[in-house]
Amino acid sequence: MAKIIVFGTGKVADVLYHHVVAAKQHDIVAFTTDVEHLPAAGTFHDRPVVPFHQVVDSFPPDAFQMLVAIGYHGLNALRARRYAEAKEKGYTMASYISNRACVGNWLVAGDNCIILDGATVEPGVRLGNNVVLWSNVLIGHHTTIADHVWIAANSTFGGSAFLGERSFVGLGVTVGHEVEIGEQSFLGSGAIVTKCADAKSVFIEKNTDLFRLNSDMYMKISKLR
Repeated sequence: MAKIIVFGTGKVADVLYHHVVAAKQHDIVAFTTDVEHLPAAGTFHDRPVVPFHQVVDSFPPDAFQMLVAIGYHGLNALRARRYAEAKEKGYTMASYISNRACVGNWLVAGDNCIILDGATVEPGVRLGNNVVLWSNVLIGHHTTIADHVWIAANSTFGGSAFLGERSFVGLGVTVGHEVEIGEQSFLGSGAIVTKCADAKSVFIEKNTDLFRLNSDMYMKISKLR
């Protein structure tokens, strides 16, 4: 069981902590973050939190690994920077792959990846470094997901697709078979993409219209009461 330092003290780190502890996959000994985000108590989940610029003094990279667990700010730019800086400090980057994910022995993935419960990665898929697959994501066979990508829950990629570096995929997105999407693209929740797209493409699905009646009025005329 590797002893790891988690970068982050926000919601992503909180989710990761609970998954790792439940799975008994790593031993999280401490957290680290930028100085401006240090918690007042100096701890997170009863583990010490140390400033990132001083982390090697307390937890040297020859004895500890690191996992960067922060969100997709700036199309994953911040997570990509902290990942690179952690490697520059000499850390081996750990990954967390849920025991409840369907990845098989065919999984080909870089480091610092997070794959949560219910995610399915089919044979022939290649995941880059620093990729996040949230719960119930399906990555179809022979698809390539480049570095520093975030794919939110319940999204689906058909076979032989491609998603470029630092892209973000929202909840419930569908990307078709053999569709290639360039780097730093934004696919909003519910989008359906069936044609190839250039770098920095944006896909936004319209929200469902708000019904004219409130819930009390609607229940009076519906068969749900």
